[in-house]
Amino acid sequence: MGQSVNARDGAAPADHAGAQGQSTQEAIMAATIRLLLRRSSDSISMGDIATEAGVSRRTVFNQFASKEALVEQSLARVWTRIGIAEITETLDATADPQATMARIGTAITAFWLQGDAIPIARMAIRESFILPESSAHYLDQGKRPVTRAIIRYVAALAAAGRIKTDDPELAAKQFIGLINEPLVFLQILGLPETHSEAHIRKVVQEAVQMFFLRYPLQD
Repeated sequence: MGQSVNARDGAAPADHAGAQGQSTQEAIMAATIRLLLRRSSDSISMGDIATEAGVSRRTVFNQFASKEALVEQSLARVWTRIGIAEITETLDATADPQATMARIGTAITAFWLQGDAIPIARMAIRESFILPESSAHYLDQGKRPVTRAIIRYVAALAAAGRIKTDDPELAAKQFIGLINEPLVFLQILGLPETHSEAHIRKVVQEAVQMFFLRYPLQD
C-alpha cells in the first residue's frame, strides 16, 4: 500500500512539471508573436524574447534550439486555433453536409476576424524575405494541414455519394475562396475593412448555398 501511495505521489510532480513546461513554451511563443508583430525577426534576439515572456534567456534556449526554430513553431502554432479537424471528423459530419460546411465556414471567419491572424499573416509574408524557412513552416505545418482537412471532408462526401465531384481539392478551395475573398484578402494586403456580424453570417450562408448549387446533395 505504501509503495502505491508513493508512486502516485511521485507522478504528480512529473505531471505538474510537464504542464508547467508546456505553459512556459506557450508563453515564449506568444511573446515571440507579440515581438514579431512589432519588429522583424532579424532585429529580435533570444534575450528580447526572454524579457517579453518574463523568463530567463536560458529557459528560452532550454525550450527551443534556435531563434529560427522558435519563430517557425510560433507561426505554425497560430493555425491550431481553427479546429477544422474537430468539425470534419465527427461521426455526423457526412450526415448533414450543409450544417458541417456552415460550421467550417464559421470557423474560418472566426479564425481570421476574431484575433490577430491577419496581422500575423502579413508578418509571415514580411518574414519570408528574412527567414524563408519560417514562412514555409507557417504554410506546411499550419495553413496547408487546415486546407487538407477540408479537402478530406469534401472527398469523404464524394466517396459516400453525398456529392458528385472528381476534384475534391478544387471544390474545397473554391469554398474557402468564397469566404476569404470578400472578408479577408484585402485586409491581408493591409487595407482596413470592418464587417458586421450579419454580413459575416451572410457570406458564410451564401458560400454554403453556392457550394451545394455547384455540387448538389445526392439522395
